[in-house]
Amino acid sequence: MADSNISTYENSTQDGQPLECYKFFYGDTTYQYTSSRYDVALTVTTDSATSTETYTADHIKRDAIKPSSKGSSNSTVVTVDKDNAVAALFKASPPDKPVYLNIFRLHDQDHAAYDTIFVGEIIEAAFEDSECNLTVKMENWLTRKLPNFTRQFFCCNVIYDASCRLNKADHAKEIYIDGYKGLTVTVDLTGYEDDYFAGGLFYYNNNVRMITASNETTLTLRYPFPTTPMGNVTIYPGCDKLFKTCATRYDNTLNYTGCPYVPPEFSNDDKVGSGVYWVDSTVVQRDTDGYIGTISL
Repeated sequence: MADSNISTYENSTQDGQPLECYKFFYGDTTYQYTSSRYDVALTVTTDSATSTETYTADHIKRDAIKPSSKGSSNSTVVTVDKDNAVAALFKASPPDKPVYLNIFRLHDQDHAAYDTIFVGEIIEAAFEDSECNLTVKMENWLTRKLPNFTRQFFCCNVIYDASCRLNKADHAKEIYIDGYKGLTVTVDLTGYEDDYFAGGLFYYNNNVRMITASNETTLTLRYPFPTTPMGNVTIYPGCDKLFKTCATRYDNTLNYTGCPYVPPEFSNDDKVGSGVYWVDSTVVQRDTDGYIGTISL
């Protein structure tokens, strides 16, 4: 094995005692397992600092890591118990954040020498009998997400992202749940117009779901929660990506990336002009630096 940290043991049929460690990342949470019969204390050195990570012995195995053709990523299938904590993330609905996996190979004689043999993202979970098969795909530059801004009537940003620049904490609203059934949450949102929170976020117990519709009494979620939400939760309003909403609701037009003078798909979505756009009854225009000024008709 070229450039290997474990070649001394890897090439020895007498002394080799191979084992593997699996480290899953879900946001700030990590799950650590090993295929060994016993827990493994892995000695990790990063930036001249040494620490010990404990990997729990559990039912976990993988297929061969298969190189694929035509520039696609390598992939493997990791099998765990259906009640495994990582498998549980995929039971009710897709997790709200990506789940990544690092696989380390080492030998039992030296827990400080190991090779990272795979790094990827879980793209699919399939439950079969008492097991869950996790398909993990290694990212490469051909599959990496690239900026895809287009010249269109609607804003290209995702609300609260780095381009939108809205501070999410400034728009948080804590509410009390009166009832929950299926994807519908019963709440009191008196004073908010219909779909004010559509496209926004609903946080409960460190889980987040997108809000697809709202009115004064209910919120509709895109996916259910693993457990029934109750008590106080935090929600954030959404955005329909129209300039009018960006201006009147968020006062964030300097970060608007749409081109409002491009006609929308449906003519009744909003008023449009030639190089100008409307905010209620006021006609405004943006200069080449992005600054807004009111103009006369």
